[in-house]
Amino acid sequence: MIGDVSYARVNGARIAYEANGQGFPLLLLHGFPRTHRTWEKVIPALADRFTVAALDRRGYGDSDRPQDPATYDNANMTLDAIELTRHLGWEQFVVVGHDRGAPVARRLAMDYPEAVRGVMIVDGSPQELGSGRPDPTGRSWYFAFFRQRGVAEQLIGQDPRLFFSLFLDRNPHLTPEEHEYYVQMFCRRGTVDAILADYRAGLEIDPEYWAEQTRVGRKVRVPLYAIWGSRGPSANSPVLEQWRQVADDVRGGEAIADAGHYVHEEQAEAAVAHVMRFADGLGIP
Repeated sequence: MIGDVSYARVNGARIAYEANGQGFPLLLLHGFPRTHRTWEKVIPALADRFTVAALDRRGYGDSDRPQDPATYDNANMTLDAIELTRHLGWEQFVVVGHDRGAPVARRLAMDYPEAVRGVMIVDGSPQELGSGRPDPTGRSWYFAFFRQRGVAEQLIGQDPRLFFSLFLDRNPHLTPEEHEYYVQMFCRRGTVDAILADYRAGLEIDPEYWAEQTRVGRKVRVPLYAIWGSRGPSANSPVLEQWRQVADDVRGGEAIADAGHYVHEEQAEAAVAHVMRFADGLGIP
């Protein structure tokens, strides 16, 4: 672990986060099945240049798990994040989003362009163009399963340790200690309902929202930078072309060699280098 966890009461929930370093503000947003700890290999290097805050999204890690499933949509996740930056006294920041954190980062950039200097996406596609589409590899089988209300809760709840280990076992780069940490986080009371609410919003509500934004011509106006793993789910996707459909200023970006979905865990040095390159292009000292 990097440091001590702090808490902020924002948007009706207690959100856990860690803050490190000094410099221009940088917000890190994780996905599933992770917590803010997913960034621990990159934070030390980033903290030499930035003030880095990494939060646990609601329903994950040490953050609250609200009982109302309606509060897990992208709109609320975005409010959690922007209110945390205000709690920290940030006027402007760069945001990096991975997996489920990517659509939050995108919405932050679109809804708060005066605050977001730039947005970096790690192995993610626009939700209306990527998430929920047929997956020929079968690795996203759980998308349909998570939408089975009542059934998913009962089956996962019988043995959450076994179920969440299925996902973590696909990441052999994790140490046994890291594996056990994440299993314990996802076995906490209320987590199963929270994860299902999070994914259902991402599969049923958020893509329609993004499709409507695209239909009316609303795009990300701040600079956007994308990286992805050469062995990850985005490896064979036209990542930059997809982002250019929904963002005006798509810069740089490339597939990171010898990395899967968790680029920042598997190739931390390369991930840091791209964050630095993006910041240089934004004129951030």
